[in-house]
Amino acid sequence: MHFDTGILVLVFVVLSLIIGAITRDVLKNTPIPYSVALLVIGLALGLLQRSGIFAQYIPLMEQTVLMIAEVDPHLILWLFLPILIFESAFAMEVHLFRRIFSQIALLAVPGLMVATLLTAVLAKYAFPWDWSWPLCFMFGALISATDPVAVVALLRELSSRKRLETLIEGESLFNDGTAIVFFMLFLSMVVSPSEVNINPLFIAWDFLRVVFIGGFIGAFFGLIVIHWIGRIFNDPMIEITLSIVVSYLAFMVAEALHVSGVVAVVVLALMFASLGRTKISPEVSGFLHHFWEMMAHIANTIIFLLVGTLIAGRVQLDNSQMWFALLILYISVQVIRSLSVALFMPLLKRIGIGITREKAIVLVWGGLRGAVSLALALTVAQNELIPREIGDQILFLCAGIVVLTMLINGGSMGWLLKKLALNRLPEAKQATVDKASGEINKTLSAILPEMMADEFLKGANWPQVKKISGIHAVSIQTQVDKISEKELITAYQRRLLETERKHYWTQFEQGTLGEGATNKLVASVEHALDGTPTIAPRTELESLWQTPPLLNALKNIKTMKKFALKLSFNRLSLSYEVARGFIQAQSELKSHIDELAPNDIAAEDVHVMVEDNKKTTMCYITSLREAFPEIIHSLETYSACRLLLYRERAVITQQLKQAVLDKPEAERMIMAVEKRMAALNKATNIESSISGEQLIKQLAWLQKLPKSTQDKVNAIMQHSIYNSNEEITKAGKAFCALGIITRGTVELVREQDGKTITSVLGMGETVSAISLLSGFSADTIKATSLVDIIWLPGEKIKPILATEPELSQAIGKMMQ
Repeated sequence: MHFDTGILVLVFVVLSLIIGAITRDVLKNTPIPYSVALLVIGLALGLLQRSGIFAQYIPLMEQTVLMIAEVDPHLILWLFLPILIFESAFAMEVHLFRRIFSQIALLAVPGLMVATLLTAVLAKYAFPWDWSWPLCFMFGALISATDPVAVVALLRELSSRKRLETLIEGESLFNDGTAIVFFMLFLSMVVSPSEVNINPLFIAWDFLRVVFIGGFIGAFFGLIVIHWIGRIFNDPMIEITLSIVVSYLAFMVAEALHVSGVVAVVVLALMFASLGRTKISPEVSGFLHHFWEMMAHIANTIIFLLVGTLIAGRVQLDNSQMWFALLILYISVQVIRSLSVALFMPLLKRIGIGITREKAIVLVWGGLRGAVSLALALTVAQNELIPREIGDQILFLCAGIVVLTMLINGGSMGWLLKKLALNRLPEAKQATVDKASGEINKTLSAILPEMMADEFLKGANWPQVKKISGIHAVSIQTQVDKISEKELITAYQRRLLETERKHYWTQFEQGTLGEGATNKLVASVEHALDGTPTIAPRTELESLWQTPPLLNALKNIKTMKKFALKLSFNRLSLSYEVARGFIQAQSELKSHIDELAPNDIAAEDVHVMVEDNKKTTMCYITSLREAFPEIIHSLETYSACRLLLYRERAVITQQLKQAVLDKPEAERMIMAVEKRMAALNKATNIESSISGEQLIKQLAWLQKLPKSTQDKVNAIMQHSIYNSNEEITKAGKAFCALGIITRGTVELVREQDGKTITSVLGMGETVSAISLLSGFSADTIKATSLVDIIWLPGEKIKPILATEPELSQAIGKMMQ
């Protein structure tokens, strides 16, 4: 009986997922890597088909395996690579990735080039087949692509070494991209040597072109889709669909333009993990990560079974020459990996976050090979321009290296981590975990008497309950005396900062913090975590409360003054929301200080720093309230609406769980609430500074002027906002404008008769009137608080003064 191709594909996918589920369940608590087990099962399926068993007993399986044997390896790359690359990069901690990017780039580009070169030399002189140099280099490139999925999973499980995880995984991502670029270059040399330019400068230029244009394509699509997602409110179907579509679209467009699809997807995923984190609806974010983890799991399951089946269907396993070459290759790959890391070790120690000898050993031993190498080897094996014998040799060696590195290196990684003492947290960090465990133990012990008195729990075997729950099993595992005071304090403060960062994301998810403020606050914590952790002062936030140089420059450009004013008010709004979120986080942090502190002195020091942070921030909030009450009013109104809507949705959800509401009714009510939320998010109703009409009513000398004169003055008014300690103008500087202070205070400093005269002016008073005559500023004017000044530019007020004598007299009195 003959089955359609579509049916056979469906059978293979379903069978793969069933085998994957059974394999994952069976392999629990065993050191055998999941991917290796699937590859072996795939090999077994291929061998059973070759033996004729399927043809005799299960025709459907025979046709399925034969169909798999005809799969185009390019389809494997195009179908699975975007999923695996996107998931890996999307799960990264972007701030840490940025810090160690120099190390990643060093290992992924020069490191891979060294590995490719040495592997090519090995293939030329150690293998018995007399390959050409282009073929040797092509093999070196494809066999150098790493896939450390098993190592990273083990690190996460055993020790949570985030920096080492990121270094290994980041190297793998860019290593794959580099390997594919060089592989395609050398493949073209193998199949059509006369058409390839082998000039080293051309090769270098082509490499840079492929990488940078690939990155640009990823960034381009990332910006468009992230902006699109930002306009969608809590619609998981659309947001997840867009993430899938754009990962494939970026990859396909890049490959169609003959640039790196891998780099495009890496850049895209990193943008989703950074810029996109606050654009993706908080309700969708967790589900999106789980979805991509599931996609990657399915892709890995199918690809290793598929590749195993393909290899068994093609490769002759009774060739002793190939087995001997595989043994030499495995040993050599480890030596080459060691040399490529050792060569750059002096640089790796000095750039990024540095690296220890122990971590370098893990980096070497963790250079597993995986799906990318196999897919590239299949591309060679199925290329009609390459002899089948050579294709089979490359496929056998590549498959063998994948199995051996995953089985030997991956299987022994736990033992190696234990030997290097990397299978546990650093002692200082473990001390903070032990302290937290102790607090958990105290909390559980405190509720025991109440539980023991419960009428429905009186018959419980409480000694057994305590034993199973481990209430009395908590012990301080770390010898604190052996850890230096500096290490303890560093680990303690780092843990507090990580708690603070988590609180900002919680505020964002609860609707109490907007996306702009969340990004600024999270960035400030990450800056504080760089090097030695810093609880106070927070220079990143304090700089936000100062006017940036670019905004100052815009204020001085006539055509950009209105735009600069709008930016100033937006910045004030953001500054207030940041300050409010920071205060809330510092208050939350206080509840964790004592429970995590290694000693009372450390706790007291942090309490003082947190209070300093709160005091500094409250001073800024107070000055903002006094200077711009209408901004505070608008922002607090917006926040109250947002909080109430989030609370309303939570109440509806709770009633649905308690069956007070049926699902259709609750969904309609939630949809109505979310429509109001979406409308609120799009609203921009923050009031700006005082209007000209309001100012005229407040100033007596302007109020006395005729209405026509008032209208002329109102038409030329220009607003400017200045932060505390900002210099507005300097004595002797070319300047011609009359300023009216509408909010805040300024300090005037003037040199007169060898003396420095200082005065402070406030709301309603005028500054720099004399500059209308001299064209220069007579005083150095500096803001002593947040200040809003309305300026009457000299070139616009002078023509009015010439025709309005009453205005001229009023300003003349101010100059006296």
